[in-house]
Amino acid sequence: MIIIDSHIEPIILDISTLIEAKLDNLNLHRAILIGYDLHGASFVNTDLRGAELDKANLSKANLSESSLIVAFVENANLSNAILVNTRLIGAYLNNANLDNADLTGADISCTNFKGAKLFGAKMLCNRIDEAIFEGSYFDRYTIWPEGFDPISKGALLIE
Repeated sequence: MIIIDSHIEPIILDISTLIEAKLDNLNLHRAILIGYDLHGASFVNTDLRGAELDKANLSKANLSESSLIVAFVENANLSNAILVNTRLIGAYLNNANLDNADLTGADISCTNFKGAKLFGAKMLCNRIDEAIFEGSYFDRYTIWPEGFDPISKGALLIE
């Protein structure tokens, strides 16, 4: 059994580990998961609004269709994560590692990517013009929407 702290009330899960855990369709609103190892976990259609995921390991996690509105995901590892159709409105992804992550269809309005690593990421996002990319890093393998200029938004191309 795992007990996750929350700003609302503790969340009790009848599992032994969060690594590769199936956490689909759960209400984890305002959950405190700072520094947790969530490698390969599935959060499909999960409510993570306002969650604190700073320094969490979310590599290879599936966050498709989930809600991370105003979530704190700073300094987190989201490499190879699936964020297809995820609602990231106003989320803080400062200094996060999003290498090879798939954000196809994600709503990133007002999302902060300052200092984030976006090498090889699929950034075919909705409302991308409203996101903050100052000081983020990308490479020639990063996929952007046609006509979007990440350099004009402050992102840095690393050859």
